[in-house]
Amino acid sequence: MVRKLSLLLIVIAALAFGVGMTSASGSATAYVVHGIPGLVVDVYVNGQLFAEDFAPGTVAGPLTGPAGTASLAIVPANGDPATPALAATLTVNAGQNLTLVAHLDADGAPTLSVFENDVTKTSNARIVVRHTAAAPAVDLLLFPGTPSEQRLGPLSNGQEAQVEVPGGTYTGALVPTGTSDIVIGPADFAFSSGKAYFVYVIGSLAGGTAGPLLQVINVGS
Repeated sequence: MVRKLSLLLIVIAALAFGVGMTSASGSATAYVVHGIPGLVVDVYVNGQLFAEDFAPGTVAGPLTGPAGTASLAIVPANGDPATPALAATLTVNAGQNLTLVAHLDADGAPTLSVFENDVTKTSNARIVVRHTAAAPAVDLLLFPGTPSEQRLGPLSNGQEAQVEVPGGTYTGALVPTGTSDIVIGPADFAFSSGKAYFVYVIGSLAGGTAGPLLQVINVGS
Protein backbone atom coordinates (compact mmCIF):
# COMPACT_ATOMS: atom_id res chain seq x y z
CA MET A 1 0.00 0.00 0.00
CA VAL A 2 1.33 3.40 -0.96
CA ARG A 3 -0.07 6.74 0.21
CA LYS A 4 1.06 10.07 -1.14
CA LEU A 5 1.69 12.84 1.39
CA SER A 6 3.59 16.11 1.37
CA LEU A 7 7.41 15.90 1.27
CA LEU A 8 8.07 17.67 4.51
CA LEU A 9 5.44 15.85 6.54
CA ILE A 10 6.81 12.48 5.58
CA VAL A 11 10.33 13.20 6.71
CA ILE A 12 9.11 14.48 10.05
CA ALA A 13 6.71 11.60 10.52
CA ALA A 14 9.38 8.94 10.30
CA LEU A 15 11.62 10.68 12.78
CA ALA A 16 8.93 11.45 15.33
CA PHE A 17 8.83 8.01 16.91
CA GLY A 18 11.81 8.54 19.17
CA VAL A 19 10.67 11.76 20.84
CA GLY A 20 7.92 12.42 23.38
CA MET A 21 4.74 11.47 21.56
CA THR A 22 1.37 11.67 23.30
CA SER A 23 0.94 7.96 23.78
CA ALA A 24 -1.91 5.74 22.66
CA SER A 25 -2.17 1.98 23.17
CA GLY A 26 0.34 -0.08 21.19
CA SER A 27 3.47 0.77 19.28
CA ALA A 28 4.56 1.37 15.71
CA THR A 29 7.76 0.92 13.72
CA ALA A 30 9.08 3.14 10.96
CA TYR A 31 12.06 3.67 8.73
CA VAL A 32 12.84 6.75 6.72
CA VAL A 33 14.62 6.99 3.37
CA HIS A 34 15.98 10.34 2.23
CA GLY A 35 16.22 10.14 -1.54
CA ILE A 36 16.27 13.78 -2.66
CA PRO A 37 19.68 14.90 -3.91
CA GLY A 38 21.00 18.11 -2.38
CA LEU A 39 18.33 18.59 0.31
CA VAL A 40 19.58 18.73 3.92
CA VAL A 41 17.10 19.52 6.73
CA ASP A 42 16.73 19.91 10.49
CA VAL A 43 13.77 18.25 12.20
CA TYR A 44 12.06 19.41 15.40
CA VAL A 45 9.64 17.27 17.44
CA ASN A 46 7.62 18.84 20.25
CA GLY A 47 9.90 21.87 20.07
CA GLN A 48 13.15 19.91 20.43
CA LEU A 49 15.84 19.47 17.79
CA PHE A 50 15.67 15.79 16.96
CA ALA A 51 17.62 15.38 13.69
CA GLU A 52 20.25 17.83 12.49
CA ASP A 53 21.64 17.87 8.95
CA PHE A 54 19.56 14.88 7.84
CA ALA A 55 21.29 13.99 4.58
CA PRO A 56 20.20 12.45 1.26
CA GLY A 57 21.01 8.81 0.52
CA THR A 58 20.31 7.78 4.12
CA VAL A 59 18.13 5.04 5.62
CA ALA A 60 17.21 5.64 9.27
CA GLY A 61 15.62 3.11 11.55
CA PRO A 62 14.09 1.05 12.84
CA LEU A 63 12.45 3.78 14.86
CA THR A 64 9.99 2.27 17.33
CA GLY A 65 7.75 4.03 19.78
CA PRO A 66 4.23 4.42 21.08
CA ALA A 67 1.43 5.12 18.68
CA GLY A 68 -0.16 8.52 19.18
CA THR A 69 0.41 12.12 18.20
CA ALA A 70 3.33 14.53 18.03
CA SER A 71 3.84 18.19 17.16
CA LEU A 72 6.26 18.36 14.25
CA ALA A 73 8.24 21.04 12.43
CA ILE A 74 10.92 21.03 9.76
CA VAL A 75 13.30 23.74 8.54
CA PRO A 76 16.15 23.92 6.07
CA ALA A 77 19.45 23.01 7.72
CA ASN A 78 20.45 25.73 10.22
CA GLY A 79 17.08 27.44 9.76
CA ASP A 80 14.96 29.11 12.42
CA PRO A 81 12.46 26.71 14.04
CA ALA A 82 10.28 29.69 14.94
CA THR A 83 9.38 29.96 11.24
CA PRO A 84 9.21 26.36 10.06
CA ALA A 85 8.58 25.31 6.49
CA LEU A 86 5.88 23.07 7.94
CA ALA A 87 4.21 22.69 11.33
CA ALA A 88 1.77 19.84 11.87
CA THR A 89 0.34 17.35 14.32
CA LEU A 90 0.84 13.75 13.25
CA THR A 91 -1.10 10.67 14.35
CA VAL A 92 0.64 7.28 14.06
CA ASN A 93 -1.43 4.09 14.30
CA ALA A 94 -0.49 1.09 16.46
CA GLY A 95 0.99 -1.93 14.73
CA GLN A 96 2.16 -0.18 11.61
CA ASN A 97 5.52 -1.01 10.00
CA LEU A 98 6.22 1.69 7.46
CA THR A 99 8.97 3.18 5.40
CA LEU A 100 8.55 6.85 4.63
CA VAL A 101 10.42 8.06 1.57
CA ALA A 102 11.24 11.64 0.64
CA HIS A 103 12.04 11.49 -3.07
CA LEU A 104 11.61 13.04 -6.50
CA ASP A 105 8.53 12.43 -8.61
CA ALA A 106 8.77 11.43 -12.27
CA ASP A 107 9.19 15.08 -13.28
CA GLY A 108 11.87 15.81 -10.68
CA ALA A 109 9.73 17.64 -8.11
CA PRO A 110 10.08 16.74 -4.38
CA THR A 111 7.34 14.45 -3.14
CA LEU A 112 6.79 11.79 -0.58
CA SER A 113 5.51 8.24 -0.40
CA VAL A 114 4.64 5.97 2.50
CA PHE A 115 5.12 2.25 1.94
CA GLU A 116 3.82 -0.45 4.25
CA ASN A 117 6.48 -3.11 4.74
CA ASP A 118 5.69 -6.81 4.37
CA VAL A 119 7.54 -8.23 7.37
CA THR A 120 5.85 -11.64 7.44
CA LYS A 121 8.19 -14.60 7.72
CA THR A 122 9.57 -16.20 4.57
CA SER A 123 11.80 -19.19 3.83
CA ASN A 124 13.05 -17.32 0.75
CA ALA A 125 14.56 -13.91 0.17
CA ARG A 126 11.87 -11.26 -0.37
CA ILE A 127 12.85 -8.58 -2.89
CA VAL A 128 10.73 -5.43 -3.02
CA VAL A 129 11.60 -2.80 -5.63
CA ARG A 130 10.29 0.73 -5.05
CA HIS A 131 10.48 3.33 -7.79
CA THR A 132 11.19 6.66 -6.12
CA ALA A 133 13.35 8.39 -8.73
CA ALA A 134 12.88 11.07 -11.37
CA ALA A 135 12.75 8.52 -14.16
CA PRO A 136 10.22 6.92 -16.51
CA ALA A 137 8.55 3.60 -15.76
CA VAL A 138 11.08 0.79 -15.32
CA ASP A 139 11.39 -2.98 -15.03
CA LEU A 140 13.83 -4.85 -12.82
CA LEU A 141 15.75 -7.55 -14.67
CA LEU A 142 17.34 -10.36 -12.66
CA PHE A 143 20.19 -12.03 -14.54
CA PRO A 144 19.73 -9.70 -17.53
CA GLY A 145 20.65 -11.06 -20.93
CA THR A 146 20.88 -14.67 -19.76
CA PRO A 147 18.55 -17.67 -20.15
CA SER A 148 17.67 -17.22 -16.46
CA GLU A 149 16.46 -13.63 -16.94
CA GLN A 150 13.43 -12.64 -14.86
CA ARG A 151 11.51 -9.39 -15.33
CA LEU A 152 9.70 -7.59 -12.50
CA GLY A 153 7.48 -4.64 -13.34
CA PRO A 154 6.34 -2.36 -14.81
CA LEU A 155 6.94 0.22 -12.09
CA SER A 156 6.05 3.89 -12.32
CA ASN A 157 7.19 6.50 -9.82
CA GLY A 158 5.71 5.79 -6.37
CA GLN A 159 4.96 2.15 -7.14
CA GLU A 160 6.46 -1.08 -5.83
CA ALA A 161 6.65 -4.72 -6.88
CA GLN A 162 7.91 -7.77 -5.04
CA VAL A 163 9.14 -11.29 -5.70
CA GLU A 164 10.45 -14.06 -3.48
CA VAL A 165 13.51 -16.02 -4.59
CA PRO A 166 15.82 -18.61 -3.02
CA GLY A 167 18.79 -17.15 -1.19
CA GLY A 168 21.85 -16.55 -3.35
CA THR A 169 23.70 -13.95 -5.41
CA TYR A 170 21.68 -12.22 -8.10
CA THR A 171 22.63 -9.78 -10.82
CA GLY A 172 20.08 -6.99 -11.24
CA ALA A 173 19.58 -4.07 -13.60
CA LEU A 174 16.88 -1.52 -14.33
CA VAL A 175 15.57 -0.92 -17.83
CA PRO A 176 12.80 1.26 -19.28
CA THR A 177 9.61 -0.80 -19.21
CA GLY A 178 9.38 -3.33 -22.01
CA THR A 179 12.99 -2.90 -23.17
CA SER A 180 16.37 -4.46 -22.46
CA ASP A 181 18.30 -1.16 -22.49
CA ILE A 182 20.00 -0.98 -19.08
CA VAL A 183 19.88 2.48 -17.46
CA ILE A 184 20.99 1.54 -13.93
CA GLY A 185 23.35 -1.35 -13.21
CA PRO A 186 24.03 -4.16 -13.61
CA ALA A 187 25.07 -4.90 -10.04
CA ASP A 188 25.39 -8.05 -7.94
CA PHE A 189 23.38 -8.51 -4.74
CA ALA A 190 23.68 -11.29 -2.15
CA PHE A 191 20.22 -12.17 -0.83
CA SER A 192 19.70 -14.40 2.25
CA SER A 193 16.66 -16.45 3.14
CA GLY A 194 14.51 -15.02 5.92
CA LYS A 195 15.22 -11.42 4.99
CA ALA A 196 13.29 -8.74 3.13
CA TYR A 197 15.28 -6.51 0.79
CA PHE A 198 13.71 -3.19 -0.13
CA VAL A 199 15.49 -1.69 -3.12
CA TYR A 200 14.76 2.00 -3.67
CA VAL A 201 15.55 3.68 -6.95
CA ILE A 202 16.36 7.26 -5.93
CA GLY A 203 17.75 10.42 -7.48
CA SER A 204 17.36 11.69 -11.03
CA LEU A 205 18.13 9.72 -14.18
CA ALA A 206 18.55 12.86 -16.30
CA GLY A 207 20.60 14.52 -13.57
CA GLY A 208 23.00 11.61 -13.29
CA THR A 209 22.16 10.89 -9.64
CA ALA A 210 19.85 7.87 -10.05
CA GLY A 211 20.86 4.66 -8.32
CA PRO A 212 19.77 1.97 -5.87
CA LEU A 213 19.50 2.34 -2.10
CA LEU A 214 19.06 -0.84 -0.07
CA GLN A 215 17.07 -1.37 3.13
CA VAL A 216 17.20 -4.82 4.77
CA ILE A 217 14.79 -6.17 7.40
CA ASN A 218 15.33 -9.57 9.05
CA VAL A 219 11.84 -11.13 9.01
CA GLY A 220 12.76 -14.71 9.94
CA SER A 221 11.82 -17.96 8.27
